[in-house]
Amino acid sequence: MGSNFNVGSFNAINTDEENKTKKTNKGGNEDLKKKLIFLGAIILGGALVLFLVLFLLSFLVQKSYSYDEIEDIMRNAAVQYFKDNSNKLPENENQIVEIDASTLSSYEYMDPLSEYTKEGVTCTGKVSVQTNGSDYLYIPRLECGDAYTTTSLKEAVTQDVVTEGYGLYQVGDSYVYRGELVDNYVQLDLALWRIVKITSDGQFMLIYSGEDISSMPWDDRYNSQVGYNRGINNYSASRIKDSLEELYQSNEEDAAILSDDDRSKLVSFDLCIGKRGESDTSKDNSIECSETYANQKLGLLTVSDYMTASLDENCQNVLSRACQNYNYLNNNQRFWLLTATSDNTSDVYGVDTSGVIEMVSASGYKSPRPVVMLDANVMLDSGKGTLEKPYKLK
Repeated sequence: MGSNFNVGSFNAINTDEENKTKKTNKGGNEDLKKKLIFLGAIILGGALVLFLVLFLLSFLVQKSYSYDEIEDIMRNAAVQYFKDNSNKLPENENQIVEIDASTLSSYEYMDPLSEYTKEGVTCTGKVSVQTNGSDYLYIPRLECGDAYTTTSLKEAVTQDVVTEGYGLYQVGDSYVYRGELVDNYVQLDLALWRIVKITSDGQFMLIYSGEDISSMPWDDRYNSQVGYNRGINNYSASRIKDSLEELYQSNEEDAAILSDDDRSKLVSFDLCIGKRGESDTSKDNSIECSETYANQKLGLLTVSDYMTASLDENCQNVLSRACQNYNYLNNNQRFWLLTATSDNTSDVYGVDTSGVIEMVSASGYKSPRPVVMLDANVMLDSGKGTLEKPYKLK
């Protein structure tokens, strides 16, 4: 008997099944798509709600500023204020003008200090402005009770005064570093320096402690008394004076030792250029300061400065080789001192590689080790005065 199986019927059945499957899959895909859209809407809505909450909180929750940031705000506000009111700037060298943070706030150069401080902390502040040559130095000071007070460099340095051993000694109204291992490093923008002393009016004498400066003569002019170019030991007309003035102004990448910001922190001072004999025993600069050269920005150490830094009791005069001992100024380099001899017109004092003071012809070659005078009002940013953590200034 023949089969009743119909191929056409079989194909029709398969087609129906396929259509049903496609409809089922299509329905499932549509459901999945709806679920994904719904889930995306929930996520987007949640994100919008979170953004709105954070946006509202930004108005309700006060931003927290560090005290350094607040000091920067005060300084910048003062700079802008005096830019708009230049007639109120100090006119004379070292003259100081002060402006309170409340005044800056009242003129809308900054918000009130309460807008920057943490809840429960009350602060007062002011910015001191003074003229240093052609520059203006802006110094903010913030007082926040027990929470914070801006610290001056002098306040930080004079916390550790000693009466014996290495360290900072008080001598009358002044302070001087003595000994071999002393923590007196200051990092300025372009170079490392060391504090030699703090004067009675609070200014800091710093000595350059960066890379060696090229050797040069103290003076190489023709000396009529000697009969050849041995130099003339008159500082006010010397080559070394001219070289220091050029060095102070230099902005050349390989020669500059001071940035514009560094220079704004420096004050003019009188160099002690009095001459002394080999047998003189004074260490208090009374001989050297018997003659001065006024209003300088860069100078050199005097013989007294170098001798005072030594703790060796046998350092009695320039002939004493013991002055090299226990002396942080002995850096094993040849360098010039500011002082000339009173014994003739051609010789000056310098330091040799062993740290011994020597009297040599002014026409010889040694490196200058410049000294500068840092303003008394500079504020401490960080540091401990060590080589690894030198004092840094605001």
